[in-house]
Amino acid sequence: MKNGFLITVHALRPSLPMNYFKTASLAFLVFMAASLKAQSVGKTYTYLIYHKLSAGLTIQDALPVEKEWRAINQAAVDEGKLIGWFMMVKQMSSNPNNDYDYVTVIVSPEMSMKGASAEAMAKLYGDDVKNRMADLQKRDRATAPVVKMEIWETIDAAFGNAFSPEKSPLVVVDFMKLRDPASDWTTPLALLKQLNASRLKQEGVIGAGLSSLVVPKGSEKGYSLIAFQNVTSQNVLANPSTETARLQTQSNRSFDVVRQELFRFTEFTTRPKK
Repeated sequence: MKNGFLITVHALRPSLPMNYFKTASLAFLVFMAASLKAQSVGKTYTYLIYHKLSAGLTIQDALPVEKEWRAINQAAVDEGKLIGWFMMVKQMSSNPNNDYDYVTVIVSPEMSMKGASAEAMAKLYGDDVKNRMADLQKRDRATAPVVKMEIWETIDAAFGNAFSPEKSPLVVVDFMKLRDPASDWTTPLALLKQLNASRLKQEGVIGAGLSSLVVPKGSEKGYSLIAFQNVTSQNVLANPSTETARLQTQSNRSFDVVRQELFRFTEFTTRPKK
């Protein structure tokens, strides 16, 4: 993990014993499913790590670094230490400020993440793990420094049998807050879960879920909840069902979408086949 998020500003990365896998980034919240029906996902934690490309560089410049992180995180996924790692490139945002260019995401079964074993790292880098990791960290900071990191906890999520980053390459994320911060979450949250269930009935929606912000919290952030959809194309968003449209209108009375962003899966790990 990159020392230092889903999701973290390089200068602020904590010195955690996770040098062997790239720090996380968005909830999203991604992945696990394989039954003919949409399967619910248990509690997971998602690190969102927001990256800003250095001046003059493009996503193509960042890909070699991220592909190397992907290999490191794939080793952790293969050993069951992590659920998944994803690189999601921002396509559109309601925020007029280009505060970051892409997000790396690490999904973990527990809040304290675990990296690949020393044996797995030796298979990747031989006897030169320490130097190779130091070089990767250096290139990482020079290419796309981390500017923000967040950790999210899954509240509700389900994915259809057809889910995969290849088949559903787009992720729509609503960063939300309660319109009345003093109100009870119970009723409006139940409504959002109904909205997710309704979305999953639509053709082209492969996954949907909710995550709550764990750290860092603070009213200055402007949001504390994420709702996401994994979709096959943008056309899905143009034709919501009558039920989905009704539930969306109802949820808008309780929740304000502070920011909406559209991401595309670019690099990602895969789950071992059972």
